[in-house]
Amino acid sequence: MNIGDRSGADLIERLQAGALAHRRPQKTRKCPDEDRLRLLLPGQLEPEEADKLLTHAAECDWCGSVLREAAQDLGEPPTGEEDELAGKARLADPRQRRELAERITGGGRTDPKRWAPILRWWPAWGFAAVALVGGVSYQQWTLSAARTEGLLAQAYTKRRPMEMRVPKAEWGQLRIQMGAGSSSSHEPPELPDALSNITRGIDAHPDDPKWLKVEGEADLLEGREGVAIEELERARSLRPGDVTILVDLGAAYYQKAAKADDPESYSMAYQRLSEGLRLKPSDPTLLFNQALAAEHIQTPTVAQAAWEAYLKVDPSSGFAREARTHLDGVKKNLGNSGPMPATQPLMR
Repeated sequence: MNIGDRSGADLIERLQAGALAHRRPQKTRKCPDEDRLRLLLPGQLEPEEADKLLTHAAECDWCGSVLREAAQDLGEPPTGEEDELAGKARLADPRQRRELAERITGGGRTDPKRWAPILRWWPAWGFAAVALVGGVSYQQWTLSAARTEGLLAQAYTKRRPMEMRVPKAEWGQLRIQMGAGSSSSHEPPELPDALSNITRGIDAHPDDPKWLKVEGEADLLEGREGVAIEELERARSLRPGDVTILVDLGAAYYQKAAKADDPESYSMAYQRLSEGLRLKPSDPTLLFNQALAAEHIQTPTVAQAAWEAYLKVDPSSGFAREARTHLDGVKKNLGNSGPMPATQPLMR
């Protein structure tokens, strides 16, 4: 496919138009296998097949949405498997990727350095698929929900406002609460950047669970737990299997309970975090947060088991040091430094 010709331009225009609010497979044509469709991104398909799939996606709301959703992870660091896959893909030469990027972005109007993190990982056909389907530009990538979540994680790490963890954040020293009563001069610079992105993202995509999720997390970090719960519960109703939503939702209920000494909110925190652990049993963020909640609503033996489960997956981080402090406190309250009785299983 020649991106510069009229048919290529028409294809880009159709792909950039966006999917319908309620997507569904086309009844009038046979849609390709979704896993095959996603192979466009790592560039594993031959040009002829890639052309056919892209053309189909331009006319099919369902398949266009499949590619758009896959492209949302563009700003994420690649896994080892993805890195290996990209290295084996067709047209993996960096010069070819750069040339294609320049054609897609209009002959160099975009600073090539801005594309460097993407070009390093994604081979030419994968980049073409992302650019065609999402209308990707550096500005759009900057405003993506995934990158905004990264900004919130950095803000949390620099000025951590609560014991509960948030997705993707590294350990940080617990500090005063952001938001009401705190000076804006002490805000991490990533926070206002994230809030600006969220305002525009929600305006453009008010029913997108990814944007609702980051909006809820931002309100949580600023101390507005009640608003955060409403936003995150809405996001959960739209995407119930997203563990990052459940992490933030559990944290929001926990913060609400801590401020009001509300046993029901502690219970809701534990419930939402347990939902997440059923989906992703070894997630350290979920395990840490559930253990915190367990101290308030479960027996001490259950809380002990929760902290021990966490330390099995994270024995050495800053969060692990906090976990050991909590575990020592639970054992002290139990008056028992030995193993937890077998009659008290850890509830999920």
